[in-house]
Amino acid sequence: MIKDQIPLFIPLGSFSDHCSSLDKGKLMPIIDLIHEMELKFYKAEKVLGITDMSEISLQTLGLSGIHVRLLDAILKLRLVPLFDWMLWKNDAERYYSEPNLLYGLDTVTLGKVTTVLLRSQTLYGPAFLESKIKDKFVLTLLKAIVHSLEQNYNSGQNQAEILD
Repeated sequence: MIKDQIPLFIPLGSFSDHCSSLDKGKLMPIIDLIHEMELKFYKAEKVLGITDMSEISLQTLGLSGIHVRLLDAILKLRLVPLFDWMLWKNDAERYYSEPNLLYGLDTVTLGKVTTVLLRSQTLYGPAFLESKIKDKFVLTLLKAIVHSLEQNYNSGQNQAEILD
């Protein structure tokens, strides 16, 4: 029996609805990644005294295979909208240098940043994602995604309460 193929990338026009339909429990792989990265970065900074992670391997940080788990979690939740990411690359790159700007962005914009991040490996090579993990950009992006999705849940819950 052949299963229907579910497209990996969601059309940009449907992405917001997709994010709103995600069950809160399905975010656990992303939340687990956040906790793991926070713990490993804390240990590196406080125990080992490392402040610049750029020259340290993911293995040394205790994050071996994190990029595979990250890709798996993001792709299973389909948090990557389909759009012309090359035209939007410069917009996304602005957040690389100022990751705190990610907080407060809507899920569609965060999805665009995620798509550009994942697709940029074709331009910059396989070490690109590793560098974005080590400079904590990925951690900030994941936290912003969870925050944005939780805001969606809360606003949907508030609207349901008003209708009751």
